[in-house]
Amino acid sequence: MQSSNACESETGALRSLLETEYAFGQRAQTSVRAAFLEYLAEDSLVLEPAPVSGRAFYTAAKEEAGSLEWYPAGADLADSGDVGFTTGPWMYSRTGVQIHGHFLTIWRRDAACRWKVEFDGGVSHAADASAEPKLAADAASTTQRIGPAAKLVAEDAVSRAIGDFQDTAREDGFPAGLRTYARTVDFRFYTDGEIPMGVAAANRYLIAHTVAGAWKEDGRGRSADSTLAYSVGELLDAQQRGSHAYAQIWQYDPRVASWGLRVLLMTPLGPSKEKT
Repeated sequence: MQSSNACESETGALRSLLETEYAFGQRAQTSVRAAFLEYLAEDSLVLEPAPVSGRAFYTAAKEEAGSLEWYPAGADLADSGDVGFTTGPWMYSRTGVQIHGHFLTIWRRDAACRWKVEFDGGVSHAADASAEPKLAADAASTTQRIGPAAKLVAEDAVSRAIGDFQDTAREDGFPAGLRTYARTVDFRFYTDGEIPMGVAAANRYLIAHTVAGAWKEDGRGRSADSTLAYSVGELLDAQQRGSHAYAQIWQYDPRVASWGLRVLLMTPLGPSKEKT
């Protein structure tokens, strides 16, 4: 399937996404603030630590005194080639101290075929003893070839899946939500203080660390063909205060003709240093 704005094939779209991510990271070696202002979309959100306007935050930000480095270790995009995401390790260094973590960035291509950041967030954790390899800029596309039926796209069925998961997590707990909606093979869970987890480890973690609250969505988007979608916002406690920031990425799976939760990032709303 060609991208919605006919920029290039799926393989070319993934290559251009990764090339943009590497250029983004290279630009940050000179100026973190300038790098984000160059690549952030006008309506972008970043976690600082709750979701805020990306452009407003970096316009007001002072230049970083330390060094922020990152690289993509994973990436995927919609079959239509207009929305994708990248993820991988980051490291912040200042006066001999290093802080480590993982980032999650959601990208969208504009009418001029340029990738712009729709969302950027991350978590911090101890240095990973087994560093993930860098994803090559010419990595082959991993997107699915069979998209959802036109009726499901027209009915915005992916939004129904997002709502069903959020209802299940609120009423029955996050482990119940993951058991029903998380993709079993390539799901990833990100939270502060922990190395990224697959679905089994995420279930064990969320059983041991109860997270609850009402969903407050700050942003939602989807690709032209609905094969990739996202939701960003906060979980509110009983006093309507934000307890966690979250980001969800949903991907269509033709094997079951439905959408599954591909990535879930949930981090407590407290000070942290991350790729944002």
